[in-house]
Amino acid sequence: MTFDGVFVLRIIEKLLIIYFVSYMIIDLSLFVFALFNFRKRRPSKIKNHPYQNYPISIIVPSYNEEVSIIACTEMLLNVDYPNFELILVNDGSSDNTMELLKQHYRLEAIPVSETQHLVTHKTRNVYRVVGKNLLIIDKENGGKADSINSGINWSSGDFICTIDADSILDKNALKEVVNPFIENERTIVSGGQLAVANEVIIENNEVVSLKTPRNIWVIWQIGEYLKSFMISRLGLSKINALLIMSGAFSLFRKQDLIEIGGFLTPINTHPYIVENIGIGKQTVCEDMEIVVRLWKYKKDNGINAKAIFLAEPVCWTEVPEEGKNLFKQRVRWHQGLSETLKIHWNMILEPKYGVTGMVALPYYFFFQLLSPIMKGLAIVVVTISLLTRTINYQRMLLLIISVFLITAIIMSSITVIIEYWSQKKYPANKNALRYKGFGGWSWLIFANIFGELTYAVYKFVAQLKGIYNFLRRKNEWNKFERKGIRKV
Repeated sequence: MTFDGVFVLRIIEKLLIIYFVSYMIIDLSLFVFALFNFRKRRPSKIKNHPYQNYPISIIVPSYNEEVSIIACTEMLLNVDYPNFELILVNDGSSDNTMELLKQHYRLEAIPVSETQHLVTHKTRNVYRVVGKNLLIIDKENGGKADSINSGINWSSGDFICTIDADSILDKNALKEVVNPFIENERTIVSGGQLAVANEVIIENNEVVSLKTPRNIWVIWQIGEYLKSFMISRLGLSKINALLIMSGAFSLFRKQDLIEIGGFLTPINTHPYIVENIGIGKQTVCEDMEIVVRLWKYKKDNGINAKAIFLAEPVCWTEVPEEGKNLFKQRVRWHQGLSETLKIHWNMILEPKYGVTGMVALPYYFFFQLLSPIMKGLAIVVVTISLLTRTINYQRMLLLIISVFLITAIIMSSITVIIEYWSQKKYPANKNALRYKGFGGWSWLIFANIFGELTYAVYKFVAQLKGIYNFLRRKNEWNKFERKGIRKV
């Protein structure tokens, strides 16, 4: 290689080092910040709020959920909250989802109203379940966002809680997530911890975890959830820079959702959507886009806002158990991130949007969206350096060892801290820990260290595919097959 070629290669190498060191410093800072906040946390207590005055509508969009729909519905009907309604939206399922609901419950048809806050695909039938606070909407297929909008149209509560049809809530979860709204009127969204539901058993309407899963795909996702929810989201929430709340478990103020046009769909013609986004736009991940749009709406109107992540409420959700399904899910997540950032690109580095524009969006753009591209560039640089024998082997070896050590330290520390913290929490939080004893804990740590050589590469490829799908404007939800939660 010529002198000029080596010089350019060294410049690129230094820029990559600056990028990845900055990324590592940010992640370590969030980790330390999360530990600091865990240390300050006090035992959970159900507060003496007048929850009866804060009605919640739980909306469950359902498409081909026959394996879990009845168990999920029964669990949600037993949450500990004095004033809620449950709305199941059958989004044109092609399996037995609707038939199972008809068999299990006594349905009473009610007239389909033409008055709607939000435009959705056609509603076929609406049923009220006799003797239960349960409403079932049977509609034409329009996707998850369209189903939630349909549920909003029929809801009567002041707050909207979105739950996936394969998810189970801890009994105290609703009280926990509504507390930030009661205590601070600036709250625009709140949500809690997601726990992996695979290989758990329902007993007496409570989730019981028996053992750490042996499936390597599941154990990798448990590690991801611990790092994502207990480190990244907790830290970002504390600095008011959180832009995503999991669609599997989030709470919104209904009036806020109506004012910004509800969730984004191609047929949504709400004036706010038309003016700020345009007709025909959509995203394969509606949960991030809705939160960013809420931030935009509040900031544009000079209203201070807060997005709150809470570690206490637990929502159990089933995750993919096969590599191909997990790959499709990760592709969709990164494509959704790309779409959301494109839709709201004019907010990035815009001072009037405060922390959202100056910190949160740049973080998601540079260190989330561009991460696989930078990793790909790093692989190219390392390959060229190896072929031209210009690489510093000692530096490379030190870098690899550092990655493994940092992963081991972070995973070990956070599991120990959460173990200690959970002893003062509700039983559901203790059961959310999928490592019981030293063997389970060791397996979790080893799997995630090993994942830095294997699963990290797998995610990297999936994220690149997500960017590729985004550039091709490809829209596929890629729903994976579920086994459902076992019930004693």
